Amino acid sequence: MVFREALFFPFLAFLFALGLTPCVIRFSERQKCFDLPDGKRKIHDRPVSRLGGLGVFGGFLGSLALLVLFHPLSVSPFFVLGISVIFATGLVDDFFSLPPWGKFAGQCFGALLLLLGGVVIRFFTLPWSHVVYLGWFGYPLTLLWIVGISNALNLIDGLDGLSGGVGIIAALTLGIISLQEGRIEPALLSFLLAGATLGFLLYNFPPARIFLGDGGALFLGGMLAVISVQGAVKSAAAFTLALPALILGIPIFDTLFAIVRRKKNRLPVFSPDRGHLHHRLLERGYSKREVVIIFYAISALCGGVAIFVNTFLANSTYSLFFFFLIALFFVSLGKNLRVTELPEEEKPSVRH
Repeated sequence: MVFREALFFPFLAFLFALGLTPCVIRFSERQKCFDLPDGKRKIHDRPVSRLGGLGVFGGFLGSLALLVLFHPLSVSPFFVLGISVIFATGLVDDFFSLPPWGKFAGQCFGALLLLLGGVVIRFFTLPWSHVVYLGWFGYPLTLLWIVGISNALNLIDGLDGLSGGVGIIAALTLGIISLQEGRIEPALLSFLLAGATLGFLLYNFPPARIFLGDGGALFLGGMLAVISVQGAVKSAAAFTLALPALILGIPIFDTLFAIVRRKKNRLPVFSPDRGHLHHRLLERGYSKREVVIIFYAISALCGGVAIFVNTFLANSTYSLFFFFLIALFFVSLGKNLRVTELPEEEKPSVRH
């Protein structure tokens, strides 16, 4: 029964998003809601709809409603409300360009609703299987994780198909690990998310007809954060957050590099720039498609390592070891691409 649902309902999510996304494109054209190129950070060459999150969110929510209707799946109303608030925050930003504090407040409110729905990191599993229960500290840690991963997916959404494809690979990996841990509900949510995002990605892969937008990127990141807490983190056999951090390696490390880069150059953390990993690879002469495929390959490698560790090395020491190996890889990549430096034209010293 679970295997059939794991295929059928994600396929419905795919079909819903596949059908909704062209409608969103036409709606954007009528409302003139486009992401306009600026020749600098925004490197597309024509106006493109930025409301793709409507297709992903609609495909996911529609298939989830049918799944709950035909299967005794326990979904908290706070979960639906919380993830909807995170999506709505990004969508409002797509329409009206919220100030950073407004977007942050909306994400925190959505994360608080998710906490009320039971999405909480309740313990740390350390090397040598030592478990530390977090008590009340688990609540702010979970809120930080949800808001952080939501923004991480948003930050890497700078190339056609990049955030969506990386999100699909992460969702599939989390789904497989959740099944390995016997956690059916987060596994089904993972596959629904992957299906809905894939339906959108067919219109978003270079050259994109529509972008994910802040609404879609925050929703995708928020869902991955929730699923990782409910699925992979629930395993006492893995170092807490090590497996999810492996799976979400690209957005997490790109975000850390961005924070270091902006602090180093005395810029606000939320200020945009062209110093991200994908910008640096483009500067090296790679095409947009080549950069996207490179990121897909790295994401698949990280996901494969996470599944391997969870399957064959059920010991927190090994998961920590592989996490540090992947971290070393990203630090070396970042150093080679000079991602902690701003491009010359963006350095404060040369601004007028």
